[in-house]
Amino acid sequence: RELRARLLVAADGSRSLARAALGIAASEHDYRQTLVVCSLATDRAPDGTAWERFTDQGPVALLPMAGGHYGAICAVARERADAVLALDDAAYADYFQQRFGWRAGRVRRVGKRSAYPLTRVVADRLVAPRAVLMGNAAQSIHPIGAQGFNLGLRDALALAQRLDGGDPGDAARLDAYAQSRREDRDRTLAFSDGLARATANDGFPMHVLRSLGLLALGHLPGLAAPLAAGAMGYRGQVPELSRPRA
Repeated sequence: RELRARLLVAADGSRSLARAALGIAASEHDYRQTLVVCSLATDRAPDGTAWERFTDQGPVALLPMAGGHYGAICAVARERADAVLALDDAAYADYFQQRFGWRAGRVRRVGKRSAYPLTRVVADRLVAPRAVLMGNAAQSIHPIGAQGFNLGLRDALALAQRLDGGDPGDAARLDAYAQSRREDRDRTLAFSDGLARATANDGFPMHVLRSLGLLALGHLPGLAAPLAAGAMGYRGQVPELSRPRA
């Protein structure tokens, strides 16, 4: 079956067949970690707060969801992944509690676990003739700091702004889109990768520096505010559709 369109938006994942068909290469880096994902309930109802803890084994996070439970993610070293996945519910609840701590209360129940190898895949370019890469087809990055999904949303909003009338697949229009996303994309990729590598380093000097850095962020608003703004995507050419409305 043959389909024709003036613009192809390829959003078919990190192993994108469309990206390969378009002849766009991608660089890869294996973090040697596996992300374990499940639903989880504690003895405290979620209040809308998302929690993330940076450990030398990788990030651990709780994301509030509907129904009074959390989405739980836990990065583990690749060589330990099979052992962690083999734990029964009670043992995994204890393991997650030890890794995450007690800020969200006692872990009462965990759901079925799924596992995903953590590999960074970054396309060499975002556009091709009458085609644009989006989401994980454009870049699949480490989940630390929750940057990948938000970057994909900003990409989509920036593209939507440029599809208001005229030929959506016009080469100049797509090139302008790619140029407008360069700074945000490059800085987000660097931030995510740097944070992932820094937190995975369990050497004593890095442990001390990491602890001092997090302590400073917690007590010096002048440091925390720019970091938070960058993490929310306020860097480079911010898409108009992603800016708060008065």
